[in-house]
Amino acid sequence: MFAVMRRAACLALATVGLVACATGPLKTPAESQADKATVDKVEQALSADTTLYARHIIVKADSGVVRLTGFVWDQPDLVEAERIAQSVPGVIRVVNALELQRNGVDNSGVTR
Repeated sequence: MFAVMRRAACLALATVGLVACATGPLKTPAESQADKATVDKVEQALSADTTLYARHIIVKADSGVVRLTGFVWDQPDLVEAERIAQSVPGVIRVVNALELQRNGVDNSGVTR
């Protein structure tokens, strides 16, 4: 019984250690505000482009690294969204995780 409890305690300690290493240090309020400002600027730039339908693009930022998720309908939009995000001042790198939405139905509520 003691051996089982000992193993469980070791496993718990190892798990806590892994989680602590994976989460990293907390951001300061200034860093969080800078990330939010970057997200806002990228979202504005994406929305301002008249050729890109950016409604389904989700933007996240972490210390100048912008991650794009969600989907677009056209292959050129995958590249264009990344280009627009990269052009925003303060963006160091763009991780483009956008997906190409296929089989959209024309003239429906979910397409352009």
